[in-house]
Amino acid sequence: MLPHEIISEILSPALKVSEDLFSDTSDVSPFSNYTPSTSDYLLVCKDWLRVATPLLYNVVVLRSKAQANALQQVLKANPEFGRFIKKLRVEGGFGTAMHTILKSAPNITDLFVSLSIYSSDNTGGLCKGLSLINPHRIILVDPNVVSPLKNKQLDALKKALFDCIHSWSNLRIFGYPHAGGYYQTAKWAQKATELSQLLAQTQVHTVAFDSLDMIPQWIATLYTIPSLKVLRFQRPLDDRLVSEIESDPCLKKLAKYTRIHKPTHIEPDIPPSLNPFFVPLQFTSKETRETIWRRVLFFAMYTEEMRSPTFSRRTSELYPSRLPVLCVSKYFHRLALPYLLESLRLSSNITGLAQLLEKVPHLGSSIRRIFTAGIPTTSSVYKQAILVVFRHTPRLEVLAPVGDRPFYITMKMFEELGRIAGHSIQELSVFLSETEVSLSSFQRFTSLRTLDIGGYRLSGEVSRGTSNVLNTVQDLRIRESIVIELFVNIRLGSIRTLVLPWTLNGKHAVEDLIRVHGKKLHHLTLGPLHDGSPVLDFCPNLTDIELLDVRGSFLCMYHSLYSSLLQQDDLEKLTPGSQHHALVKISSAGLPKNSDPQDVEAMLDMYPNLREIEFRHFRWPTTEREISKSNVVPLAESLLLKNIKLLDLEGRQWSPRLKTGKQSRKVS
Repeated sequence: MLPHEIISEILSPALKVSEDLFSDTSDVSPFSNYTPSTSDYLLVCKDWLRVATPLLYNVVVLRSKAQANALQQVLKANPEFGRFIKKLRVEGGFGTAMHTILKSAPNITDLFVSLSIYSSDNTGGLCKGLSLINPHRIILVDPNVVSPLKNKQLDALKKALFDCIHSWSNLRIFGYPHAGGYYQTAKWAQKATELSQLLAQTQVHTVAFDSLDMIPQWIATLYTIPSLKVLRFQRPLDDRLVSEIESDPCLKKLAKYTRIHKPTHIEPDIPPSLNPFFVPLQFTSKETRETIWRRVLFFAMYTEEMRSPTFSRRTSELYPSRLPVLCVSKYFHRLALPYLLESLRLSSNITGLAQLLEKVPHLGSSIRRIFTAGIPTTSSVYKQAILVVFRHTPRLEVLAPVGDRPFYITMKMFEELGRIAGHSIQELSVFLSETEVSLSSFQRFTSLRTLDIGGYRLSGEVSRGTSNVLNTVQDLRIRESIVIELFVNIRLGSIRTLVLPWTLNGKHAVEDLIRVHGKKLHHLTLGPLHDGSPVLDFCPNLTDIELLDVRGSFLCMYHSLYSSLLQQDDLEKLTPGSQHHALVKISSAGLPKNSDPQDVEAMLDMYPNLREIEFRHFRWPTTEREISKSNVVPLAESLLLKNIKLLDLEGRQWSPRLKTGKQSRKVS
């Protein structure tokens, strides 16, 4: 058995709340994100219970009335637990329970109080209990600075706080709720001045500001506090604010702050070699030496980062220019040059690349990825440059735009690309700018895995079910509805993912495409269908579907998939024979509105293996007030009972919060 002191050291990192979290004054509380309950550690064994209890109650954070009620019950049953509370963070009113909590916690040294109080809150218990403690530090935060709240509950809390601040004999550190900023008004300045006058009657020696956009004029009123020694600025200040502080002698004497850190590139102090004739790896074989140096240069040229189209090509302290590496020696130049050319981002500089490849053709074999960024393909000069680049890149693997800007090419360019690099290209994203498309041109792309294609008036012919064109494509992304017809009669034997455009003009073409290839699909993305379509009937192996429907209804998402079955709202038609057993995840831009529990139950019956539903334009509420008004939260909790997670735009699932008895009865 371990001594309790050692167990305490082991459990402390998991149970203690850091000072930065406790004193965080951000608009969104850092405690709003769900984390597993630390009280689970107390259930391991009796030794852990004895050791962990003081650690658990050392810092208490209250964010809801239910939490306050639960703590009240614990302190009534175990009054000694209240003596463990040293820091208390209160983010609301929370009713009469706060009086019992403060009465049971005489050893509180740090108190955090949010002034975000609405008329529906009850601050009576908090107001009554504040006089029962005598903290060393108090932090006040008021996030509603732009639109200040006005109600009786908030006024009562402020009056109780101001009365207690005057009487708290231990108070030495005060966290100011009215930070300076461009939003400050004369009314705010008046409130700050009144608070400063109140602090002048206390023994406060430190006043802390969390954030500042500017040094407020009323800060001079703080100089009248006789015991004041420090004005602490919690967050780093820029040079402008520092100069304002330096220009005020009184403020300069009191201010404690740090500057915003500006990283500077410091060259490493490398001592000269003791042997100037030393040659690294000189006694290894040529093959081994090149293998090692190539690996070193791979990282020195940050080749992996360059393979991402979103990676910034601008030089920085972290990613300086790669050209000096090539200038070290001819040996380095030969080994590093392929890494320099492997991934290129081209815009207007494509003409320079074309000229270089015409002079030194063998360099083109090092180019593996080309990311295009707004190449003006309407110009004949650029069209010719694109053709030259395509003719000299026989090992090209990826051709894709940066972001969503399409890369327009003509059929002549497309055919030239297929002739030279069709055997090596694995990812291709192009927008064909001509009317007629020869599907025979696609036959040259024998290694293609991802095809992202668009066009305004494309057409072509191919015999139904007989063509092996694009038989290696696994991921097909179609940007325009008119292109859909091209792929109805192509076999696409390897397709697993299909992404259709948001605007679907040809319903029948979409249905034909999904009917032909649906059995092979595992992932499907599509926009709204005009009259709905039972697309899932054609996709028995589909595991996830993403709906680009932005009409704002969760049930709209459901009906858009099965409107043909539900056109008369006859739920009896959803028989077990029409269930979709493979579907695991649904993503939608819509939000649930007026969700009828019967419709939700019907949907669950349709998807017996559904485990995730994601709303891509929704973020979970973070405060008790927002949660109580949300219509998504009750749906999320009912779905959790069916083992289905509801995710927001950040991929976070909802986790039920502690509820009062009244809320629990309402949910049930």
